[in-house]
Amino acid sequence: MARSKLSFATFNLQNLQLAGKPMYKGSTYTQAEYDGKIAWTANVLKRLDTDIIGFQELWHPDALKDAFDAAGLLEKYTLVSEDFGNSIGCAFAVRQPHTVVEHEWIKDFPKELVLKKRKPRSSAQEPDYKISVDADYFSRHVLRLKVKPVQGKKTVPPVILFNAHFKSKIPIWLDKVEAENPDIEPHEKAIGAALSNIRRTAEAAALRILVNQQTRGSNKPVVVMGDLNDAQHSVMASIVSQDPTYRLNVQSTGGRRSDAGLYAVADLQEFRSRRDVYYTHMYKDKRESLDHIFVSEQFYDHSKNRVWAFKEMTIMNDHLDHHDDADVSDHAPVKAVFEYFPNKR
Repeated sequence: MARSKLSFATFNLQNLQLAGKPMYKGSTYTQAEYDGKIAWTANVLKRLDTDIIGFQELWHPDALKDAFDAAGLLEKYTLVSEDFGNSIGCAFAVRQPHTVVEHEWIKDFPKELVLKKRKPRSSAQEPDYKISVDADYFSRHVLRLKVKPVQGKKTVPPVILFNAHFKSKIPIWLDKVEAENPDIEPHEKAIGAALSNIRRTAEAAALRILVNQQTRGSNKPVVVMGDLNDAQHSVMASIVSQDPTYRLNVQSTGGRRSDAGLYAVADLQEFRSRRDVYYTHMYKDKRESLDHIFVSEQFYDHSKNRVWAFKEMTIMNDHLDHHDDADVSDHAPVKAVFEYFPNKR
């Protein structure tokens, strides 16, 4: 008997904007460039064939509608998107009959995030770390979605999804007064890169708190996806995932229970594969893995709370060899497929 499937994908669109509308530094698409961008994006959507897709770098909701319309999919998906004016944003597409129960764009960091350390502890062994980070909002809104999957006559729990796009690795340039200081100016790039990294790390911690609020003490299936602008095993990814244990041998009890940890589908795939070709982004001929999907224990094969069993992860990255073309994205969509297969405890 065939098992019901549920699939997720994350897809950085790289500046999907309407023709003639401004993007970064006032750049725009001509109508011909826009038509090419829509045609390429529509082709990717058809090839993805995915139940729930999280998008990043969307400038205008109408551009996403045009892509789905060109793909012949507009009537088959529920689109959740927003116009943020002069800024890119995240969006979701949910294939019917799966239904969107609720959604929320989150800009401010949760109040529980405290990025200050003023005094050392009483322990003499601890160095005198002092740090204070003044950051209280995400670079781009995080989109939280609650979806009710439909699996025939089966009753399955709703899935909570987070779609995030963290600050890029591009340095944050200093204010003019510091940048023009002759002692500081030679080091502006290094300082700016550090600031960018600090902001991205703060965003990771803020997202982890949002995930904790959904996972701790509950059995809610949770999926986190998006462009984290850092690698699979980076500090940022580790903060978001909280590094749960995996079951690597038959005697291990690892992964039997993880109340708050998230499993990287890239790791799930690599445990089954003899070849690692996991890269989702190319810049200056450097291949990186920036786009990720993380899942809670309800999607982990060896968890006693498993609802969905992992089937496969695929990456559509062939186009990255031509990533300088105006039509294509410089990111590769990542897709993960699961099968409804609850653990019989």
